[in-house]
Amino acid sequence: MIKRNLTLFEIDSFLAGFWPLSAVAVIYFESITRSYTEAMLIFAMMNLAQGLFEIPTGVVSDKIGRKYSMVGSCLLILAGYLMWAAAGDMQCSFLLYAGAMFIGCGQAFISGTDDAFVYETVKELGQPRNFAKVFSANKSFGELGLALSAVLATVVFYFSSLNVLAWISVIPPFLRAVAAFFYVEPQCVNRPKENPWKHFVRSLILLRRRPKLIRLALVKSFNYSFNAANWRFAGAYYEQLITPWLINAVRVLQELMGFVGFRLVRLFHRYEAGKILFFSVLGNALVKLFAVILNTTATPFIMAAATLGHGLSLTMENSLLQKQFTDRQRATMGSVVSLLAGLLSVFIFALTGWFADQTSARSAVLALVLWRIAIAFAYKHILNK
Repeated sequence: MIKRNLTLFEIDSFLAGFWPLSAVAVIYFESITRSYTEAMLIFAMMNLAQGLFEIPTGVVSDKIGRKYSMVGSCLLILAGYLMWAAAGDMQCSFLLYAGAMFIGCGQAFISGTDDAFVYETVKELGQPRNFAKVFSANKSFGELGLALSAVLATVVFYFSSLNVLAWISVIPPFLRAVAAFFYVEPQCVNRPKENPWKHFVRSLILLRRRPKLIRLALVKSFNYSFNAANWRFAGAYYEQLITPWLINAVRVLQELMGFVGFRLVRLFHRYEAGKILFFSVLGNALVKLFAVILNTTATPFIMAAATLGHGLSLTMENSLLQKQFTDRQRATMGSVVSLLAGLLSVFIFALTGWFADQTSARSAVLALVLWRIAIAFAYKHILNK
């Protein structure tokens, strides 16, 4: 029965990526708020909400199990997307912020829980060493979902409007919620029976005893923040180089490259994870740096091609972290790491929007790319110890 989860993980990942508004979300928000700073603050608010709820949702996931945590997360995300769609029709910034809060809370439930769910499923199947393969395969379906949603968005945006894209984006989270009810809860891990607060404190104590995990979590948080800010804001930069409806075509290429990148993981599983992580992050950043310096109509497509290294880096990053987590505190530990990343990203998102308003969208993207080069060497330093 639990083998069913492997298929459901792929379906969930595909639907999670299938967000037609994705490539032009910052443009959609800016059309309502009239400010890049405020548009990026919507994403910052979403990450802040995720950060605030990371710990309680991680503890809840460890206690009630993964299945119902996934169901709850999908329903919260659905409510948030409904608010975002309504905000476009009503030109109401408040609904954007409210929707961000709901989506952030839903993502907090899923953050840490999804990776723990995958790990526990393959462990119950007696295949814990296959975590990287299963993880990368699932994420590749997410990239495929993003690519196909970008194709749909290109057509809809050309013939219709951003508001229509926002309403179409409500459908995938609804289907995710339906699919989540069919998950099978793993039985290989005994759920903690202690008080939730004691469970959380014990997780922190165990974290303190793992200095390498703390350093990895810190660098991962910076890596996530800079990469996510680039991903969210890139559409505003691309708008200065190509016609708006083509931005979705760029996103198609980007996600297809991401799909290939995740599929390449199985070819590199024999190599040291740390080295793969270093070279994939550095390669991604250097290609993007070249593209931004070039600053022509080819720039968006070159930056999209750099996503080939994203699948490798994300898989190795998560594999290294999962090996540091304990079974009974897996989701809670994952939530602590996500909390750090979420809170840090709030600052990076807001700073990116402010910097773009003060200088230019190109300068903001250039700064984000340069920081990711530093991240690559930070990983190398930690993993060589």
